[in-house]
Amino acid sequence: MNSVRLQRFLAVYDHRSFGRAAVELHVTQPALSKSIQLLEDELKVKLFERTASGVVPTVYGEALSLHAKAIEAEMRNAVREIATLSGAVLGDVTIGVTPSVAAELIPRAFFKMRAQRPGITLTVHEGLMEQHIPALRRGELDMIVGGWIRGSHPDLTVEGLVRDRAFVVAGPNHDLAGAGPVTLAALLMHQWVLPPHSQFWLHSFENAFLSTGMQPPTPAAVANSPGFLLAAVQTGDYLTVLPEALVAREVSAGGVVLIDAPDLALGIDITVTYRTSVVHMTAFDAFLRLLKELCGWRFRRNGSVLEAPFARDGE
Repeated sequence: MNSVRLQRFLAVYDHRSFGRAAVELHVTQPALSKSIQLLEDELKVKLFERTASGVVPTVYGEALSLHAKAIEAEMRNAVREIATLSGAVLGDVTIGVTPSVAAELIPRAFFKMRAQRPGITLTVHEGLMEQHIPALRRGELDMIVGGWIRGSHPDLTVEGLVRDRAFVVAGPNHDLAGAGPVTLAALLMHQWVLPPHSQFWLHSFENAFLSTGMQPPTPAAVANSPGFLLAAVQTGDYLTVLPEALVAREVSAGGVVLIDAPDLALGIDITVTYRTSVVHMTAFDAFLRLLKELCGWRFRRNGSVLEAPFARDGE
């Protein structure tokens, strides 16, 4: 199995067509078909099924695609690292970010990086964790920064960076705006739009109601778009709950207000997640260290951690 065959396999896999893959690779279709046939002979399995509308990967093709994408990503990393060591460039880092850090933390990290390491190129993909984690495991992302639980993930390292909070958010003309401390029962008397349950901290929000014997709010809409949620509370008579970092600018501008709800104390760990068993590039290490320093980590001269921002027992 060689890199050319894997590259050609991935082209067919991505395009679901020998013809389109051949055009992308600038090879003839017979040459491409021959490469796939040799790969199938070597693996002793059929990788694609030909149909009237194109080609469909078999279960073996699907399995190979996961490893082939990871191999391709590691080859790109190797090339970039060699270029860094040779002094040609300083490298690049591709990160996935969640909305709560996209508008504040990551731009600050970018500006600091440009001042200290201007040769590093940063590529940022915004989305939710359920989108980023598979991409990270495929090697398409170098790291993920955002709100996520630190749990047992044998193939991933998850480190806490800083702690955010989630607040009840309303428009400036909402009945609860400026009303002072608001009880959970009072919150239930209003309409809600909420993030999806994939936002892990939403479970803490619901448990705050359930622990007192009340059912949590039934949302009029569920959206993974912060833009939609903010527009709904700004222009309609709705409440939502969002991380403070995500709404800080809107609060400063007066577009939304934070509701004082003492019984809803929702802490969110902002973490950095990356693959454990991967040799990371110099650019990756430099950006990770910069990110940690920005979040309040302190380091000794030898690079060891002197103090983490919110280390827990056993960490």
